[in-house]
Amino acid sequence: MRILTVVMLGILLLGTSAGFAAEKVVVMVRTGVEADAIRAVAQAYTKATGRPVEMMEIGRSAYYATLHTQLVAGTDAFDLAQANDVDVGVLAEAKAIAPIGPYLDDPRQTDSKTFDPKDIAFTYTYKGQTYAVPFDVSTHFLYYRKDLVKTPPATWDEYFDEAKRWTRRHNEKSPTMLGASFTALAGSEQPKVFYSVMWSMGGWILDDQGKVGVDSPGALAAGEFYGKLRDAKVIPPDIFSWGFQNVKDALETGVVAMGAPYWNAAYPMIKTGKSPLKDQIAITLVPGVRKADGTVYRTPFQQGKVLLMNGSSKRKADAWAFYQYLTSKEGMRLMALAGGTPSRYSLLRDPSLPLKEYYDLMEASLKIAKGDPAPPFYLKQHEAMNEALSNIVTGKGEVKASLTRAAETIRRLQQGK
Repeated sequence: MRILTVVMLGILLLGTSAGFAAEKVVVMVRTGVEADAIRAVAQAYTKATGRPVEMMEIGRSAYYATLHTQLVAGTDAFDLAQANDVDVGVLAEAKAIAPIGPYLDDPRQTDSKTFDPKDIAFTYTYKGQTYAVPFDVSTHFLYYRKDLVKTPPATWDEYFDEAKRWTRRHNEKSPTMLGASFTALAGSEQPKVFYSVMWSMGGWILDDQGKVGVDSPGALAAGEFYGKLRDAKVIPPDIFSWGFQNVKDALETGVVAMGAPYWNAAYPMIKTGKSPLKDQIAITLVPGVRKADGTVYRTPFQQGKVLLMNGSSKRKADAWAFYQYLTSKEGMRLMALAGGTPSRYSLLRDPSLPLKEYYDLMEASLKIAKGDPAPPFYLKQHEAMNEALSNIVTGKGEVKASLTRAAETIRRLQQGK
């Protein structure tokens, strides 16, 4: 496999050919599979180019606090940092990170024939500036037992009907205890899962003009749908405590017939796992809403893992050379082989990668997916949505009141209150 393609132009442009030695690039990473994958790409890059890359590894629990604190403080101890796409807004507003748009738009810095930014499903911007390209991307699927659900539901109404059909309290012959499941544990996932339902029903978080929409009719309809699933008892009674692993375990042990919206990452785990049901678990697009012309409007949630360029780095040109390689087709192929999901369409179509149905569905989903708007007050916005949704799934709060309160909080945050 050729691993040199993307970096050759950067080597020539950044001074190596003029006799300058490249400086060591330091990448801050969070301990875990992503760090291991980035390290594997860095080793391949160094072997191919002779340009050193060092990993600064931080433990998982302290990572994001360290990331924000160090960048805002203006450290130059590292040049690039592993982050999530929602970190872009707050760190860009603080002028703690540097945009990569100037490199992407400069033919002297980026060779579009080898790097080909148009091949990438998403880039992440703030106030018109591009700050990140995802090296790994996630979205939501519908998981279902194909031995039970013969035609996967295309709409949320059909999803509800199938959920009733495979819930034992509604069908005593159902082999599964419950028909449906999703992650509703308050924290990083809960609002993101809700958005895959809300967007398809016409709701929104913040539009392009900054108008808040989590109390719009579409958002309220999504909240009522959650309440409908809860009241029909087709979802786990303790769903407010269900995270990623709970849904995966329930699918693999036959407790539930479907999971949606649910993360793509579970599918390779299920297919390489030991569940006797793994061959019966299938995936398709998340449900949506049928329009007057008969088509179904779906909008799955998407998020990306990114590197951010430290605004205080003194080695930005060298950092960009590695960044470009990591997010190139060759770099993302190495990430995919290490267990990641590439954001390049050409790789999602690559027949040499395993689980073709998985990559086909990733491509179809990413073409219609949306991401979280990430204003500087993102964390408090997310907290407000967690509170509202927890009230809804537990039945402690009425839908309209809960989402109206969240919307009012977000409007106050917009005003700096």
